[in-house]
Amino acid sequence: MVQESDTPPPKERRKYERIKLFLPGQLFNPLNEQSAPCKVLNMSAGGAAVQCDANFEAGVILILYIESFGRFEGKTIVHPNGQLALEFAIGETKRSRLKEMLTTFAAGGAAGVTELRKHARTPSLVSGSITRENGEQIHCDVLDISLDGVSLRTRTRPPVGEIVNLGRARGRVVRHHIEGIAVQYVKEVERAA
Repeated sequence: MVQESDTPPPKERRKYERIKLFLPGQLFNPLNEQSAPCKVLNMSAGGAAVQCDANFEAGVILILYIESFGRFEGKTIVHPNGQLALEFAIGETKRSRLKEMLTTFAAGGAAGVTELRKHARTPSLVSGSITRENGEQIHCDVLDISLDGVSLRTRTRPPVGEIVNLGRARGRVVRHHIEGIAVQYVKEVERAA
């Protein structure tokens, strides 16, 4: 005979609610430019659990990219069972947007999340070139473009963090992907007179 306990069940210790995703993602280590595909099992406003064939040590800073959600920087946590998780290092504004995106995903899937993006992405098939800091010209094809960045198909991949010129615009390489690079526009800092 099972007796009921007067002790309440243990409280969930997580600060943010986790939502199951099962979405493809990409992990990127900016220190050695290692990139690996992964599957995002679940995510919260504080972090994500991922499944990945590549091995990453605990305490490494990685960037996780998830289509429709965007990119998130976080520190790796390796659980005793081998499960890899990221603890996000993001600001409160981005964390609030992520909470909204996760709620939308739970209610209606990835299509609703795409509509929440800050700036819509428009597919493009334009060819051109970018200029690196050292003056090197790199041929590229624009895969998609938005008000805050562009995804480019290119064989040469400048390192993450490098500033490149795209015509009159300037941008920072924020990640590498299978076909090339993603560039986020940067605003020019006005020089003091």
